[in-house]
Formats: sequence, structure tokens, C-alpha cells
Amino acid sequence: MQLREWNKTAMETAAKKPWAMPLIDAAIGGAICSLGAMGMIAAAEGHSWKNLAPLIFTVVLLVTAAFFGARAGILGTVLAALFFATFLFGPTGSISVANDSARSNLGWMLLIGIGFSFLFAPPSSGLRRH
Repeated sequence: MQLREWNKTAMETAAKKPWAMPLIDAAIGGAICSLGAMGMIAAAEGHSWKNLAPLIFTVVLLVTAAFFGARAGILGTVLAALFFATFLFGPTGSISVANDSARSNLGWMLLIGIGFSFLFAPPSSGLRRH
């Protein structure tokens, strides 16, 4: 019985904070993009197509923006770009990218990811549409 009362109180508290849900959506979307970027880095490392990884990753950014909104898409795009620059492209451990092709593809991923976030994001999160 106490658990039921606690859940009701927690729901009422969350309902009184309308700004909390978009921030939670952005955090979840950013975390999904971060994990996806790390998975893409692991898959692309050592392959000839590793310079194309950011362009392939735009599919994940589109899905994230469609389900979790524009904030999540933008946050996910920026985090993924930082991960790709730091861990996939040389010099490793720095956000500078020495390869011109990789740097260009990273820039295109940023442009496409932020554009997708604004164009394809629903007015509210896809999980709570009415």
C-alpha cells in the first residue's frame, strides 16, 4: 500500500514540473547516441570505411530526433561528433582530426544531424504523444 501512495506522490511531483520531461528525453536521447557512437567506433575501427562512419551514423540521429525530440537530436549529434573525433579519427585522444575526408564527413554529420533534429522532431516526445 505504501508503494502505491509513493508512486502517486511521485507522479504528482513530476506533473508539477513540466520542464522535467523534455530534459529527461534529451538525456535519454543523448545517452542512446553516445552508446551508438561508441558501438559504431568499435565496428569501424580498422576498416577502410571508417571515414564514412559519421555519415552512416546519421540514421541513428534521425531516429533519436524522431522519438525524443530536437533537444535530444542536437545533444546526441554533438556528443557523437566529439566521440568520433576523439576516439575514431587520429590523432586519438584529441578532438582534432588530421584526415581531411574524415573531418569533412564529421562536419556533414553535424550539419545533417542538427538539421534532422529540427526538421523531423515531433512537437512533443514520441513516447508521450496523445
